Amino acid sequence: MAGETKEPQAAAQGDVVTKPKPKPAAADAPAAAAALTEAEVEELPKTIVRRLVKDKLAQIAGGEGAEVIVNKDAMAAFSESARIFIHYLSATANDMCKDAKRQTINAEDVFKALDEIDFPEFVEPLRTSLEEFRSKNAARKPSAAKKQAEKKRKLDEETAPEEEQNGAADDAANAVED
Repeated sequence: MAGETKEPQAAAQGDVVTKPKPKPAAADAPAAAAALTEAEVEELPKTIVRRLVKDKLAQIAGGEGAEVIVNKDAMAAFSESARIFIHYLSATANDMCKDAKRQTINAEDVFKALDEIDFPEFVEPLRTSLEEFRSKNAARKPSAAKKQAEKKRKLDEETAPEEEQNGAADDAANAVED
């Protein structure tokens, strides 16, 4: 094993403990930048977290006009806590999905995961919210289908004159050949 050494005590016991070869300082800079980028990718949007926290605290404090001040460290703690909760919930939902021998996580997997991680009080409000979301989107679908049909009709109208012109040109070419 090139670049790796055995610890003397571990070698005496028969266990192999390896030490990675030291990297040049130049190699650490891109890795640190990549790690920073990865950490930034996993962060939740600060504005959304801030809005959620302030709206909820304003409700508790006595209405929408109530101003609640949350310092930067507390906001970072809320954001990190939410990120960790999402990771934990998604991993548990993924386990539910694998237990059912499926590859796609669905809403029921999330509901079961909430029960599994001892947050059953979130299940019913989440079900209600999901039903509202689905009914809103169902109402949008017919209008979206109408827009799609209108686009298709316009596209057909635009291509029809071109086909007629091409057809007339083909007819003229056929007449000349005869």
